[in-house]
Amino acid sequence: MHIAETGLEEPMWVYLSFMRRLDREQRFVEHPIGVREIMGLALTSAAPLRSTVAQRIIESGILSNRVGAEPLLEIEFDGKLRKQTVDFRPRLPLMFQL
Repeated sequence: MHIAETGLEEPMWVYLSFMRRLDREQRFVEHPIGVREIMGLALTSAAPLRSTVAQRIIESGILSNRVGAEPLLEIEFDGKLRKQTVDFRPRLPLMFQL
C-alpha cells in the first residue's frame, strides 16, 4: 500500500498495489440495490487539486475536479441508466447518480 504525499487541503490518495482487476472481478458480489460499476467520480473541493498524484488521477480520466464552496463527491454508477440521483447531504457530502 502506498499513501501519496499531498497537502492538507487534498484528499488522502491511497494506492493498493496488491489489488488487481481480476481479483476484484472474482470476488464481485451483486450489490443489493443492483449497481454494478462505478463509471465516474467528480470531486468538488475548496481548492484545486495540485499534487502530482491528483493531476495524474484527473488526467487519466478517473476523477474530475471543480472548485466550490461546499465539498461534494459525486459517484456515477452504470452510466446513470436509472436516471436517479440519491443525495446524502447534509449528513454526508455525497451524491449517487444511478
